[in-house]
Amino acid sequence: MSYWLDSDVLVFAKDTIAPIGYREFAGFWGLIEQNMESGIIRITKRNFQEITEGRDTEDDLAKWLKPLKGVRIGVPPSKEVQAFAAKIGDYVYSNPKFYERHRARFSRGADAWLIAQAAVEGGTVVTREVSQPECHAPKIPDLCIHFQVKFISLIELMKVLGNLERAPRGKK
Repeated sequence: MSYWLDSDVLVFAKDTIAPIGYREFAGFWGLIEQNMESGIIRITKRNFQEITEGRDTEDDLAKWLKPLKGVRIGVPPSKEVQAFAAKIGDYVYSNPKFYERHRARFSRGADAWLIAQAAVEGGTVVTREVSQPECHAPKIPDLCIHFQVKFISLIELMKVLGNLERAPRGKK
């Protein structure tokens, strides 16, 4: 099972619940990093770029994440993922429910790539967004529901990772 992180999950964690560099929160970041290295947590190339590029100054999160880039972090899209992301984009652009300004913003972001990557790999999207079916902007949970892709919150992910940590290993 792989968990694909929306950029905002890490940004939110860094800004509000677990600032990087504080000893008290080292366990949180250590758990995330350990599961990135093992391939359980993954980040798309577009999500990696949202965190590490295009800012005036490099923040603590970008400094923490850049050395982790590799096979599982900053994953480039395969042809299959590109096709799935295009399908998501077509849906958003053809759906009159979504306002034009929200469609344009969506097309510049990483959400379609995140959902497509999880869909193609049979993974789960991790997001802070909540379902808002009546919203005029595309939301990750609603797109996941439409395209039958699993999604969870950061809290749910931490519970899963905590259970993985406590799971018995091998026979006694």
